[in-house]
Amino acid sequence: MTERQPPSARNLATLLVALASLCSLISFSGWLFDVPLLRGFGLNKTPIWPLTAAGFAFLSFGFLASIAGRDRTAAALWLIPVAMAVISLSQTLLGLDFGVDRLLFGTLISLHDAEHPGRPGVNSCAIFLILALAGYGGRVRKWFSGEAGAFFAALALGLVGVAGVLTVFVPPGSIATRLFSVSLPSAFATSLLALAYLILHSRLEWVRLLMRRSGDWRTIRILLPAAIILPIVPSALEQLVGHHTMLPPLAVEGLVALTNILIVAFIAYWAVIRVARGQATMVELSEALEQTTVVLTNPEGEIMHWSRGCEQLYGWSAAEAMGRNKYALLRSQCRLSEVTRGRLEDGEELLEMCRDGHEISILERTQRVESPGRSPVIVLHVADVTQSVAAVEALKVSEERLAIAASAHELGIFEWDVRSGRLEWSPGTEQRLGLVPGTISNFEDWRAQVEPEDVQRVLDTVARTVRDRADKFSYRYRFLQPQGGIRAVEGSSRAFYDAEGNLVRTVGVILDVTERDEREAALRRREAQLRSVLETVPDAMVVIDQNSTILQFSAAAEALWGYSATDVLGRPATMLVPAERRAIHMATLNHFLETGSGIVGEVMTGTAEAADGRKFPIEIRTGVAQSDGQTLLTCFIRNLSDQIATEERLSELSAEIAHVSRQSAMSELAADLAHELNQPLSATSNFLAAARMLIERGEGTDRVVDLLRMGSEQTQRAGEIIRRMRAFMARGEVEMRTESVERTVRDAADLVLVGTGQFHIRVNYELDPEAPFIFADRIQVQQVLVNLLRNSMEALRTSGKQERIITISSHKLSEQMIEIAVSDSGPGIPPHVLEHLFSRFTTTKGNGGGMGIGLSISKRIIEAHGGTLSADNRPEGGASFRFTLPALEEGVE
Repeated sequence: MTERQPPSARNLATLLVALASLCSLISFSGWLFDVPLLRGFGLNKTPIWPLTAAGFAFLSFGFLASIAGRDRTAAALWLIPVAMAVISLSQTLLGLDFGVDRLLFGTLISLHDAEHPGRPGVNSCAIFLILALAGYGGRVRKWFSGEAGAFFAALALGLVGVAGVLTVFVPPGSIATRLFSVSLPSAFATSLLALAYLILHSRLEWVRLLMRRSGDWRTIRILLPAAIILPIVPSALEQLVGHHTMLPPLAVEGLVALTNILIVAFIAYWAVIRVARGQATMVELSEALEQTTVVLTNPEGEIMHWSRGCEQLYGWSAAEAMGRNKYALLRSQCRLSEVTRGRLEDGEELLEMCRDGHEISILERTQRVESPGRSPVIVLHVADVTQSVAAVEALKVSEERLAIAASAHELGIFEWDVRSGRLEWSPGTEQRLGLVPGTISNFEDWRAQVEPEDVQRVLDTVARTVRDRADKFSYRYRFLQPQGGIRAVEGSSRAFYDAEGNLVRTVGVILDVTERDEREAALRRREAQLRSVLETVPDAMVVIDQNSTILQFSAAAEALWGYSATDVLGRPATMLVPAERRAIHMATLNHFLETGSGIVGEVMTGTAEAADGRKFPIEIRTGVAQSDGQTLLTCFIRNLSDQIATEERLSELSAEIAHVSRQSAMSELAADLAHELNQPLSATSNFLAAARMLIERGEGTDRVVDLLRMGSEQTQRAGEIIRRMRAFMARGEVEMRTESVERTVRDAADLVLVGTGQFHIRVNYELDPEAPFIFADRIQVQQVLVNLLRNSMEALRTSGKQERIITISSHKLSEQMIEIAVSDSGPGIPPHVLEHLFSRFTTTKGNGGGMGIGLSISKRIIEAHGGTLSADNRPEGGASFRFTLPALEEGVE
């Protein structure tokens, strides 16, 4: 009859309606099979008429269809009893007879002495209309709510009750009895249908109350049926006694009245006693509940009851809390902690705000209470778990802190029960030790995976600990890994003893030190290797701290200074330098400590003083390291005495080689110089002879003067040639000064070109006027030019070409450098010679006449001036040599 009823309500209502239909069909079968006992359920004077039984049957079938959800079928079925009621009431009120009263079983009906036999009574017609209207209006048309329908059902019950009272207390034959009389089957059917409707439209609360296993469930189960059924008992008793006994009517009425009085008194006494007991219990329970933290709210959360325990817990009075939303008032926040984790069925943990502003953690358990005819009530049982939550949180934080610390230090924690041999490991410990979790759960498993000699050593340690009753002991042993290899561990353990002094268990920490042992072993190997290297390295090593105190003194240092390590360790490093340089040493060290610059990364030179007072030059390279807040300087010292002597010898040798090179070059030029000198000397001799002849003849004084002048010029020319040769051959000191590019180039070319006229070699000058001066040693630069020009002339002599040209050019590369190039039109330089052209003993002369040192010397001369010398082959043919020298904007010749 309503869509929201639970299955239990529908099932119970269906059962009641089915009983009502069964009751109607049984009474109808009494007419069908002519069984008077079934027509009135034993009361033959007040049987149910066939039309009335049919009407109740169709009314019941309509209710069954409505429960099944077939509203149209239900409406059609309800229309039949409504039509019966309308026809019957119309006949009664209008005094008519439509002939339908005896439509069914007319012969049997006519045997009964009644005013309108076969016609449904006013009471039955009213019940038809009321229940049909309640079903059709409340279900099909939705004219009214379920509560209004329940009123109609209660009205039908009231009509049955009134009929029963009238039957008992009003004499038969009166108007009220004729109008409102009801048969026993009609009373049963009406009561069952009305109860079914009430069940469906009252949310089954009272039925649930009957089914509830409370202290009053037996009372309610007995009292409710008794209140419904017992009022009918006197009427049935009257009929039975009056029909089967010879008692006078007054005695029967007295008996019925006495029965009614006893029934009412019994029910009233029972109800009063039960209510009084229940009230006393409720008062005690209410007082007890007031001391607890219990809150009653409606389904929307509005507070309906606020106990004194809640007032003490939250600080809000009942007057302030009533009517307000509990969760809004207390600013409730849901949370889940270790107190309630895994126990959500016990309630929900909330974080709530008290009136004074401090927060508390509470565990709230919720229970929904539903009472018949009242809105549901939510019972909230509140328990303060603030201290428990704080304790659990503190324990959790402590455990997390311990786990983090253990994990950060790679520590493991274990417990050994000595009696059972059981071993328990903290989470992650076995993985940190490289073990499969669960493989070592007892002492025997541990023994099987530890080096045998280490097992015995640990057992000896434990035995000594027990013997001395020590509180703790330390250990170190090696685990055998399943995949091979060994892991070293160490740690300490706390020992616990029983009353007899026997060791019962130990709790300890364990640390994997495999990597540390490997690092220490590698460090020892590196130290040994470094010590070996330092023992064999030829340079001396001295380690000092920021106070210049000597910390290490290698064997090479001992040999260099003549001190033993024991003599100098712990003493200031200034003892290793001359007295006049000690202040400079300390100033340099202090400057480095303050600024971080000046020592590390630089190659420093200085003077050291040996134990015997001998002084020698040294070269120092220094590295720095920080250790335990100290600055350590590691100095590698090399004795430069041999190196300087070697460099001096090499310098002398280089100068000698350069001189020899010039001498070699001059020896090759000797024939050309003799030929060249022969020309001015022969010319001079001829000029002087001609002048003497003219003087002897006494002719041409002017002519004689011209001849003498020309002879003098030729003599000067020869002297200039000799001067240049002596200057080139001279072995003087290097003198860097400003020199003219043009003069330097031309003088060198004039020197080389002496006596080469027969080779028809032309020299072109392409000198940049924007680069007039160089800063160099003129003789050395001319030596380079002479070497390059002679190589070019040698290549041109053997080339066989008709046009033999040497081009000397210069141009400015930058503000600091000038490039000078010597190019020729010869055959060029062979590729295999070009690769090693500037190496010693590599010559460009194909006839083997060269020494192979000229270009090597030239390269060294140019690099000494800060420049570069290079060579390549020209695309158009011939070779080209280029070298750079420092430039000057202006200078003096």
